[in-house]
Amino acid sequence: MSSQAVRRLILIGLMIAIAGLITSINPVFLTLGNLQKLFQEAAQVGIIAVGFTLVMITAGIDMSIGGIVAITAMVSINILSYTKIPVPVFVPLLLLVGAFVGFINGYLITKFKLPEFIVTLAVRSVLSGLALVIAVKDSLGFVQNVYIQNDQYLWFGTQTFGSIYRTTIAFVILGVATQLFIKNTRAGTNIYAAGANPVAAKLSGVNTERTVLGVYVFSGICASMAAIFISSRMMTAMPELGIGSEMDVIASVVIGGTPFTGGVGDIWGTMLGSLFLALIKNGILKTGISPWYQPIAIGGIIVVTVIVDVWQKKAHEKLTARAKLRKLDAEARKSAA
Repeated sequence: MSSQAVRRLILIGLMIAIAGLITSINPVFLTLGNLQKLFQEAAQVGIIAVGFTLVMITAGIDMSIGGIVAITAMVSINILSYTKIPVPVFVPLLLLVGAFVGFINGYLITKFKLPEFIVTLAVRSVLSGLALVIAVKDSLGFVQNVYIQNDQYLWFGTQTFGSIYRTTIAFVILGVATQLFIKNTRAGTNIYAAGANPVAAKLSGVNTERTVLGVYVFSGICASMAAIFISSRMMTAMPELGIGSEMDVIASVVIGGTPFTGGVGDIWGTMLGSLFLALIKNGILKTGISPWYQPIAIGGIIVVTVIVDVWQKKAHEKLTARAKLRKLDAEARKSAA
């Protein structure tokens, strides 16, 4: 059994144990309504995390995702408030907002060889400011909390098939499609190669720059998609929507088994990580613990996960080295005999 499979089994076991503990404290946890909300929360973060996973597989990072959610939501609010453009027409345009920002990120990183963290953090700051600039304001210049009343737009945040939210369905479809893409296509193989060893990948004929550019575009599209579902669910949007969500996304991806070093990881792990994080956050509320402890819990989980990843990598390297030594020793004895 691979280390990834063992990791997932441990994660699933932890979720079952934690769910049992929470239920013993507050039986409301296992009610249908709460589970619906839990999966919806996991999906909202998970949709962004799917794109973020591909970025981390290439050993990159995208700190602009919160800004993309904010600017997408503000563009949406402006269109709904000041135009009569049909929802089926402008929703694809909202995804282009994320794609454009992702292209800017990827272009600056690949063309000018700038650090991913600095570039995306700067873009996040720019987008946060733009979201405030284009926010709907009253006559005195104060940002208005505009309520969305368009039924077609609110369709994205409502339930379907009885008890499943459309956000959850979109997350599952996106996750499965992306997993199949990275595991069964040449482009997916290139993504892993660009993260594992970009120099060797380039010498093998892989266009690493185009690959990195593509994953940042995809990450932007995923963030814009999440913005649509979140604003529809909330029936409103403010300029700070999505700002600060980076930690939740990073936690979901890292818990799922995608390390910062790149070259490893998949979407199945990220989907489990998103569900695990939603379980922790929901459990904190259901057990009566103050929500102020959520960032502490998330930060602690990230630190512990990274420590486990480093330990596991070192242990694997030691076992591999020992196996090679045994093989060489066996060959030497055979030759001597």
